[in-house]
Amino acid sequence: MTSVAQKLTYKIRNDLTKKINKLPMNYFDKKTNGEVLSILTNDIDTLSMNLNQSITQIITAICTVIGILIMMFSISVSMTIVSLIILPVTAVVVKWIVGKSQKYFKSQQDYLGHVNGQVEEIFAGHTIVKVFNGEEEAVENFKKANNELYHSAWKSQFLSGVMHPIMNFVGNLGYVLVAILGGYLAANGKITVGNIQSFIQYNKQFTRTNYANCTGF
Repeated sequence: MTSVAQKLTYKIRNDLTKKINKLPMNYFDKKTNGEVLSILTNDIDTLSMNLNQSITQIITAICTVIGILIMMFSISVSMTIVSLIILPVTAVVVKWIVGKSQKYFKSQQDYLGHVNGQVEEIFAGHTIVKVFNGEEEAVENFKKANNELYHSAWKSQFLSGVMHPIMNFVGNLGYVLVAILGGYLAANGKITVGNIQSFIQYNKQFTRTNYANCTGF
């Protein structure tokens, strides 16, 4: 999987280089050197890192979920169905959080390019900036871009950080429902206490694996 991720990243870099070489000159008049470099470095590195982590994580999670479901069904079909009811709730929560945070992640990468572009051009052309008395304008532009980067990064990281406790809360709701149903079945002699304990352990692992799978995507 590491080889697949690196080969894909290699191909993306090559395709991106070919694309940049074919772009008209007015594109580079609208974009700073730092923004173009940010796409080639920061964005590609971020994609490569996510591919390395996510592909292996998703494959492992799928295999784990299948194995856990088999064990859960072998213990109790009704308790397994209750556990699966939580999945749509989890999907809705993840979709809502991702929908809110995605625009901030995009804004974060955009303004990271702006900041890199300003730093690269101002430091490379520091003498020219001083000759034309552009220090104050350069500082103001940097402060504006840096402020936007701060706010977008803060919001994106906050929303992604909120996902874990919310998912834990949803998982605990499923845990309570399973425990109540298991107690009822045990009271009627349809299941043993040991099976309930085993099922709860599988349910926790199932919830944890689904959370990791969702965040991997």
